[in-house]
Amino acid sequence: MDLIITPVTVWTGNEIIDHAAVLIRDTRIQAIIPAKDESSLDVGPLAERIDGNGKLAVPGLINAHTHLYSSLARGMSVTPFHPTSFTQILEQLWWKLDKALDPESIRASALVGAMEAARCGVTTLIDHHASPNTIPGSLDLVKAEVCDRLGLRGTFCYELSDRDGPERSGQGIEENLRFLGAIGKADPFCSAQFGLHASFTVEDETLERVASVIPQDIGVHIHVAEGPEDEVLCRKTHGVRIAERLDRFGLLRPTSILAHCLHIDEAEKELLAERNAIVVHNPRSNMNNAVGLFDMPGFLERGILTGLGTDGLGANMLAELFTAGILQKHGNADPLCGPFDALDALLFRNNPGIAERLLGVKLGSIAPGRPADIALLDYSPPTPLRSGNVLGHLLFGTAVHSLRVADLFVGGKRILNDGAFAEIDEESAYTHAREQAQRLWDRLG
Repeated sequence: MDLIITPVTVWTGNEIIDHAAVLIRDTRIQAIIPAKDESSLDVGPLAERIDGNGKLAVPGLINAHTHLYSSLARGMSVTPFHPTSFTQILEQLWWKLDKALDPESIRASALVGAMEAARCGVTTLIDHHASPNTIPGSLDLVKAEVCDRLGLRGTFCYELSDRDGPERSGQGIEENLRFLGAIGKADPFCSAQFGLHASFTVEDETLERVASVIPQDIGVHIHVAEGPEDEVLCRKTHGVRIAERLDRFGLLRPTSILAHCLHIDEAEKELLAERNAIVVHNPRSNMNNAVGLFDMPGFLERGILTGLGTDGLGANMLAELFTAGILQKHGNADPLCGPFDALDALLFRNNPGIAERLLGVKLGSIAPGRPADIALLDYSPPTPLRSGNVLGHLLFGTAVHSLRVADLFVGGKRILNDGAFAEIDEESAYTHAREQAQRLWDRLG
């Protein structure tokens, strides 16, 4: 069935089109024309009209690194909790949580995490999953909730580690391989990577095994130098820095995501550029864990495909982008750091580039022939909105005041309808999530 959004202000990803009509047919955008010419559109008799008055249509957003399994941690407390390093934060909080996950809490966390992302205009999630006591089949559970039930796009992997012994490590390898085989390569809504936790929790023998079984066109998804101890331990144990270690095993690939990269050196950055690997910045998580300042110019100026993620700390990508900018200014004591062109590159150009590498589909633009991944924001600008100042409105308007996504479309399918989920009983989903969260917290006790 045809959908017509009119009259609506459209940000195509490049320019503003005022008083437009957008025609969606099946999964793609068919046409964008002036609203006054809507009668010229060739539409079917059952076409649905969507009122775009007072709304800004933007390309669906992409979260390039997240952890949906953390969705049930909100309000949770653990004891003891008195970390003095990043590794101790993992040991005292996150590694306790992931061990307590069971199939129902995995499902609940995936669904509500994806729902909250959808409410922030996110249409694609690149997830990094961990549940050491529920590994086999866990990626199916996440994919079923995110893609099959809610209707978002997703890329998934299991974060294998040696920290829980060889049996769990082996299960992590098998789960990644099983899911890769099950998904295949032709699904524009779902793809897979090969997940690794971090260099300091993965032994050489495991990396050798991964390198021997991973397909050549599949990349790894791994935390790199999030805390300074990751590099310290790598040099001490293996005699090289992390990027060099990964490169020894042939794992720096164009489809590999290296999250964080806060403490890598200049030579490692050059190596990532040579290997055309992907780096993902997660500013609010970095601030929350007090792990360091990201060298945004150092990656972008080398042409490294550098994107933006949340690391599971929330779902609002526009707020994440705003934070990325002000953190650069504050951390470098320079009001000119984190300029709009760099921020535009992170979220609106590079994240779609990452999704294209992993899913094989061109996202990030509202244009004829492109997939109909569109977020309609309730936004009435108090100042002129033009092609050259869109980021000023998104960052200093929706990001810092109020973000309301009225309607959301993924591949032409309506996910949100005037702020309500089209096919999900939100009250039931959140009730179930609260029940699962309490059971999860009790297991931590």
